[in-house]
Amino acid sequence: MPRRRLLAGLAALALEAGGCRRRPVVERRPPGPIRLVFQHQPFLGDPSPLRQLFEDFERDNEGIVVATELLPSAPGAVHQYYLTALEGGSRDFDVFIIDVIWVAEFARAGWIAELSSAFPPAVVRREFLPGAAEAVIVGDATFAVPWYVDVGVFFRRSDSVPQAPRTYSELVALTRDAVAQRPGMRGYVWQALQSEGLVCNVYEAIWGHGGASMLGGRLLLDTAEGRGALDYLRALVACGISPGSVTSMAEEESRRVFQSGDAVFTRNWPYAWAEAESVGSAVRGRVGLSALPTADGSIGRGALGGYQLALNASTPAWKVDAAHRFIAHLTSAEANLAIALAYGRNPPRAAVYRDPRLLAGAPAIAGLLPLVERAEPRPVTPYYPMIDGTLAAEFSAAITGVRSPAEALRRAQAEVDHLMRGDD
Repeated sequence: MPRRRLLAGLAALALEAGGCRRRPVVERRPPGPIRLVFQHQPFLGDPSPLRQLFEDFERDNEGIVVATELLPSAPGAVHQYYLTALEGGSRDFDVFIIDVIWVAEFARAGWIAELSSAFPPAVVRREFLPGAAEAVIVGDATFAVPWYVDVGVFFRRSDSVPQAPRTYSELVALTRDAVAQRPGMRGYVWQALQSEGLVCNVYEAIWGHGGASMLGGRLLLDTAEGRGALDYLRALVACGISPGSVTSMAEEESRRVFQSGDAVFTRNWPYAWAEAESVGSAVRGRVGLSALPTADGSIGRGALGGYQLALNASTPAWKVDAAHRFIAHLTSAEANLAIALAYGRNPPRAAVYRDPRLLAGAPAIAGLLPLVERAEPRPVTPYYPMIDGTLAAEFSAAITGVRSPAEALRRAQAEVDHLMRGDD
């Protein structure tokens, strides 16, 4: 059976199981402290600030110890791991990170515990940014709590390009001028590797051409705006504005090229700003951060990203209160601030952007509030994990010239419609 169809089948089975959510396992609490296992991806940089958050929680919650386990950095690998572990009812971990695009899938499958008693939807909507709040509320229930948010943003070498381009044509012209002045420098690097990063870049270009993601529950792919987006991205590579190597670049590869001083522009997530401004960076003090350009010069909308904290539905009932307290601690305003200052991760609470400590310590992050508020979600559907592989494959075929943008979009539309109908 083809791998894509196998994964689609597994996801479909998970969706069908949505009405059978697991309840916390009821059993007698063993003697000794409560041990919470927290699984998360590593942050780049000094691990001490994150460890301090764990230590602060243990100090303030006597009788609870936190054991941490690191996950791979690649979201696809993490998703596949949880697909297997959670469907099998694993109890090896309690609190864990969950991508913004997985919440609906995991909630429908019954893999994550409902958190509404500790984090009522009304409170989540009041305390967190709108996009972040809606990402964790499924129906009328809370299934995760925002930890940090992401939004696609545009970086430039401010010593080469003082003002950010607002239109795609300005981007092309400024790239050519900057490269002419610095022979050997690459132009615009972004995430064109066949991956979720490419899907984000394409959707940002679709929105930049005035398009939308969905209408009436159907994905909008084979549209004039979609063709305009893929034509534009393909032309960047074909005309040399972006090097051919972007087709093998994900977030980290493009970040390293830009941070080494070898590119004029890059699209990435805000964490790349903290790395670009770190000690030893070749571009420290020479990085501009702005909204993405668009076809008509309107303010670009970046893709909404980020991670939430969820609770394993198989966690025993006697651990649940401790897990709730741990999630509340790691998603508090103080924790948001610490993670933003140390790792450049955007707070999911609007109030933190006005904190004087963030304004002084990370003004570029504080200045991102208007962009985070405008962040656009990828298609919001529990079927998304079934279709994102199709999107990445067809978008990649268009960018690399294997298929025309029009043909790639026709194929993607047909396959996505087929998967979302559940046809045989």
